[in-house]
Amino acid sequence: MEFISSLWSIPFLGIIFSMSLLPLLCPNFWNRYASYVSLFWSIIYLFFVYCFLGVSTIVPAIIEPILTDYIPFIILISTLYIVSGGIFVDFPGYGGPLFNTLFLFFGSIVAGWIGTTGATALLIRPFLRANHHRKYKTHLTVFFIFLIANIGGAATPLGDPPLFIGFLKGINFFWFIKQLYPVLFCTTLVLCLLFFMVDSILFKMDPVALPNKKEKVALKIQGMSNIILFIPILLTVILCNFSGSFSLYGEKFSYSSILRNFLLVTISLISLKITPAIIREKNRFSIAPIKEIAELFAGIFITVTPIIHILHQGTSGEFGHLLNWIAPGGEFVASRCFWVSGLLSSILDNAPTFLIFFHLTSGDPMVLMTAKSNILTAFSISTVFMGALTYIGNAPNLIVKSISTDYSVKVPSFLGYVGWAFAILVPIFAVISYFL
Repeated sequence: MEFISSLWSIPFLGIIFSMSLLPLLCPNFWNRYASYVSLFWSIIYLFFVYCFLGVSTIVPAIIEPILTDYIPFIILISTLYIVSGGIFVDFPGYGGPLFNTLFLFFGSIVAGWIGTTGATALLIRPFLRANHHRKYKTHLTVFFIFLIANIGGAATPLGDPPLFIGFLKGINFFWFIKQLYPVLFCTTLVLCLLFFMVDSILFKMDPVALPNKKEKVALKIQGMSNIILFIPILLTVILCNFSGSFSLYGEKFSYSSILRNFLLVTISLISLKITPAIIREKNRFSIAPIKEIAELFAGIFITVTPIIHILHQGTSGEFGHLLNWIAPGGEFVASRCFWVSGLLSSILDNAPTFLIFFHLTSGDPMVLMTAKSNILTAFSISTVFMGALTYIGNAPNLIVKSISTDYSVKVPSFLGYVGWAFAILVPIFAVISYFL
């Protein structure tokens, strides 16, 4: 299909603005009918397809984004969520500033090796339980999203989808670690220090937390069988990358993707079977967070298709002026790649954004790792880091929001969270872009 006008982005923008405004203006309506809002804008988009491209294009308009992108995405997210939900981690005692800071620091390290989704589902509940006595908790969820649900994923290609796509495209596994580690370490350190200062101030202001200054930490872990299941998950994701495909409605689908999805679903079922019910009860495990993500992202994946297609048209498309700004005279500017790819990742899925910039800047992994290493570094960092700018920038953000709400923690609205993120992260990102 050919999308030649940016007007095709209206349904996608409709979902974004609905997520931003309806929870503020009509909270009861949003809580009851959020999934129908996403469905409504998807139907509007398909109506556009029917009117301008013909009835024969409706099925491909659904099949392409759902089978190619959405199903693999939601299966991986769900598998990590289900397996992590079968692991009970507890820290009896009180979550004071030092404990919380160390928790976020080491949690961000874990996110780089089991993925931001796995780390989020595994660690958000014990983090909230350790701070159940606190009055002021909003900042806890915000910094958790920054560090564990997003930035920590830059440690390895296993941490976040953009880097994994780069790895599949030929970027050396250890190139990412070598190139991104200095920025990752410095950013994590700055955010942890900032969090410690904020948490210390709020801890002293907290009438509940103040009398309990002594911090006791006693680690308790149950559900070790689910920890072992992370090994076949990682092997499945890494090894299911072989050639061979078939066509359906003019689109190619790989056999390796089907095998990977089948194995991940099997691992999910094994986890549900072998995990004692008491562990999931202790975790207050529910499918609600994944259900919310599945419903919202189904609409997002369908309606974002025209934007991705237009971006793929390069300088000849409607976004040509933007792309010319990124690469004046044909030479890409690292700092501009950083901001454009990052801001796109905050509202689009970060994996396709990385893929678009991979092909726009060269498409050759050897060139990107050598002559254009600064460009690859720029959009690798941004697509991972700037997923923290909005709730929809990365799926784990919505998991944190949903589970925190279930624990009666007051979380920011969509726009409220964007305010937190821009106030704290944009100055840090500005410093990063200056040194690229």
